[in-house]
Amino acid sequence: DYLSKANLVGRIGAPFTRHGARSGPADSAAGRLVADAQLTATRAPSQGGAQLALMNPGGLRSDVTCAAADTPPCDITFGQLFALQPFGNRLVVLALSGDQLRMALASQSAGQPLIPSAGFTYTWQTTAPPGARARDLRLYGEPVHPQQTYRVTVNSFMAEGGDGFFRLRPGTERVIGAVDIDALVSHLQPSRDAQPALPSEPRILELP
Repeated sequence: DYLSKANLVGRIGAPFTRHGARSGPADSAAGRLVADAQLTATRAPSQGGAQLALMNPGGLRSDVTCAAADTPPCDITFGQLFALQPFGNRLVVLALSGDQLRMALASQSAGQPLIPSAGFTYTWQTTAPPGARARDLRLYGEPVHPQQTYRVTVNSFMAEGGDGFFRLRPGTERVIGAVDIDALVSHLQPSRDAQPALPSEPRILELP
């Protein structure tokens, strides 16, 4: 039974859902959790030297919540995390110029903007034409410069252009990392005795 106590991997202090976070319907708590886990797993120079991570909402298949009989804080199991990320994609760190990164974000499908890790923010406008939906990209408050190179973590599905993310294909200096579910488990395991904080800072500013 994947919900059994033997498979406990961490504790949560609030639900991590795929629905709207504070800054809009696309910027979900579950997406933030996964993006943060992927950045943590790839930040070290030996693991790719990532500066930010991006998660596609379509890769999030379930919410991570307490069992029906429990209220937060509560234990979570490997099975619950696998239900969230069941595809077994590997993490890929790649190099993109600031302009390539902007175009990858700006050309996304309406209503499905990529969810960033902590420290990276951008403005999103669903009603803008493709190629102009994302702007004001910032990394730790500093504007993303068009000609500067950035190390970006995505999953292998996205890195190969899945779901129309073909603008990630030109990414160079690729480093292949851990399986996505393993990165998430490792991110949450320190919380066995302490609940992780719910990522709540705005990351995507959505405009009408």
